[in-house]
Amino acid sequence: MTHGPLKEIRPGDVLEFFEAKQVICAVCLGLKNQRLTVLTEHNRELNLARSRIIHIGDRTLDLNLTRDAMVRELAAVSIGRESLMAQVEVEELWSLLEGETEGYGANALAEFVFAAPAGDDQVAAVQRVLFQDRLYFQFKDGKFHARSPEKVEQRQLEIEREEQKEARLEAGSKWLKAIWQRKPQPAVTNRDDLIEGLKSFCLFGQESPHYAFAKELLQRADISAHPLSALRILTRLGIWQENENLYLHQHNISLEFSPQVEEVAAARAQAGIGPQHLNEHRRDLRDLHVFTIDGALTRDYDDALSLTVLDNGLFEVGVHIADAAEFVEPGDPVDEEAKERSASIYLPDARISMLPPSLSEDICSLRAGEERLAVSFFIRVDEEGGVHDSEIALSRISVSQQLTYQEVNEQVADDPMLQRLYQLSQRMRKHRLAHGAVILPLPEVQVHVNSAGMIHISQYKKETPSQIIVSEWMIAANGLAASYLAERGIPAIYRSQAECKPETNQVASEHELFHIYRQRRLFARAELDTKPGMHCSLAMPYYTSITSPIRRYIDLLVQRQLKHALREQPPLYQEEELRQLITKLGSMQSKIFLIQRKWVRYWILKYLEQEDIHALDALVLDQNSRFVHLLLPDFLIEANMPVPDKPRLQPGELVRVKISRLSPREDVLRLQI
Repeated sequence: MTHGPLKEIRPGDVLEFFEAKQVICAVCLGLKNQRLTVLTEHNRELNLARSRIIHIGDRTLDLNLTRDAMVRELAAVSIGRESLMAQVEVEELWSLLEGETEGYGANALAEFVFAAPAGDDQVAAVQRVLFQDRLYFQFKDGKFHARSPEKVEQRQLEIEREEQKEARLEAGSKWLKAIWQRKPQPAVTNRDDLIEGLKSFCLFGQESPHYAFAKELLQRADISAHPLSALRILTRLGIWQENENLYLHQHNISLEFSPQVEEVAAARAQAGIGPQHLNEHRRDLRDLHVFTIDGALTRDYDDALSLTVLDNGLFEVGVHIADAAEFVEPGDPVDEEAKERSASIYLPDARISMLPPSLSEDICSLRAGEERLAVSFFIRVDEEGGVHDSEIALSRISVSQQLTYQEVNEQVADDPMLQRLYQLSQRMRKHRLAHGAVILPLPEVQVHVNSAGMIHISQYKKETPSQIIVSEWMIAANGLAASYLAERGIPAIYRSQAECKPETNQVASEHELFHIYRQRRLFARAELDTKPGMHCSLAMPYYTSITSPIRRYIDLLVQRQLKHALREQPPLYQEEELRQLITKLGSMQSKIFLIQRKWVRYWILKYLEQEDIHALDALVLDQNSRFVHLLLPDFLIEANMPVPDKPRLQPGELVRVKISRLSPREDVLRLQI
């Protein structure tokens, strides 16, 4: 705070300065380079910047006095000035000066209050009062300016807000301190507001609108002003769990559906399949042997397969997709919620469905033994996997079997139908590879956390018979849907991918995983557009996504567009609306990918902590002057490590590293050779 020009300070001068919002009386003991050594009325010797001095009068002290004597003198001066302060009526002084455009120094104001000429103590008393006053006068450029009545009223509101804030801070900090020290909590009136502030600070740190308040609150409670401190408090209060998924909170994603959405979905499920769903366009396939292949924990079955041997030596593979569009009306509460969610989110410790369970796990789900509505894709192929023709139809189906990936892998050698389907799938893949498809299969790491908080991690290869069967026929169905729409000039959400560049800077490495990661980095990102285009890595001239309408909103949207085309109705969506949806859904899908990646990583780091793992194998992907970029093959997560002095590491090399610091909550994994 600048207080205008002060007289020259000499040793022995009595002066005043602010400390912790209090005016302190002191004597100057010495000066050096604009800094003063002072002795205060509280018997403390301090070193002050000259800018901190707010008052110097004519009063001096004899520096030859003992220290105790000087302290007594200073205390007497301070007490005398405090008694004079009682004579200063701030409001009366303001009413006298209100409307004046000029400001007044403390000397001039003291003469309005006390008989002129005002002495040193009277001037100091007036200045003390006016510095304490936060309502009627404003200190600026070394003078006190009387505020206008409007400004006084405005300032009064500001003071009330400041006092309320101070009261919240005082009560809140005591409450937090008790929680932190696990002591009985005192009553606090604004508990909900304090909790919301702590949540915001925990989630967004310095970006939180409550950052300054939460920081001061924690500091007053003698707690480290760190977002993790807020998390610990919220956990102790039972508001959040120890392993709370903060990423979901940051992006405002809820595990629950609103009562309105649940009510609409339940009514649709309860109504079931009625006459309005069964018209001349829907083919009855309930006698066809239809089966699903999914994970063991799957409850929302949205695709199924069938295989029929035809008389002419051909095989008809059916890909049957749950007709979710028949139960989710465009623009209704369920649809709007699904659009906001964009997709189901599968996490190690939770599953967040795009559609309420009454739809996703009941009336839409292709459960065994239940009549269900579907959109069926029929692809007729020969022994070599060559496609002869195809057809799309709305259908009624009844699933006969629900197989897991593991069951298919175990049965494929002995089950003639599965064996034939696997052979056809391999030949379909061979055709795609011949047309330029690039398959770079990464193994998949599955992280599952049970209700007791135990973490189970497994890794499996995607190139198993069951995986190949499912992926090849889903690719075929997606391509068939895209071709049907594209050839009729119908706008949809198409997926395309630019040319796949080959790796030119070959690096020798015996580890296939290294080459797969390197090649994947050269691939262009898949793009969404309303116009079709080539998908390079799949070798498909047209491609879309339609095989998971229960789990992905884009698939539901494309399914609606396709159904309108099959019924020879005008497109439900026009190009401009689809473009807007691409922007919205693309943004949300990026968030979902980020949440899934970060939360899987969190649990992997927790696993390393839980299992007390200290050393790991690491594959060198790249390095610069500061960091080595590593891949941990056992968990398929990446990490940076400072470049070691020795030995010089080479890309593609497998090295042994140890963990020097691990903090799952802070996403910290520090490694060294």
